[in-house]
Amino acid sequence: MPEFEPRAQVAGQALGARHRAERVSLRARAAQRSAADSMDKSAESHERTATSFEAAALPGDRHDSYRERAARHREFAAEDRQMAERLRRMADSDAILG
Repeated sequence: MPEFEPRAQVAGQALGARHRAERVSLRARAAQRSAADSMDKSAESHERTATSFEAAALPGDRHDSYRERAARHREFAAEDRQMAERLRRMADSDAILG
């Protein structure tokens, strides 16, 4: 039955390609989750920085530059949290496999 050998070879190659694609997908998802964790840590750092700027602000001075910097860091923290959530949603979806 030599005519079946090429089919078996092609089937074996297809199976191997599928397994490689699944491994790549798993690695990509792990990378997305790791990036999301990093974004969470960045958000925490921005929050700590904002808190420090608020503590340094002059009492009663609503236009103090420290308060402005604190507000910017809170915005950065919110952006980082949003990006972390997007990365987690991507990691949990089948978008990588199409």
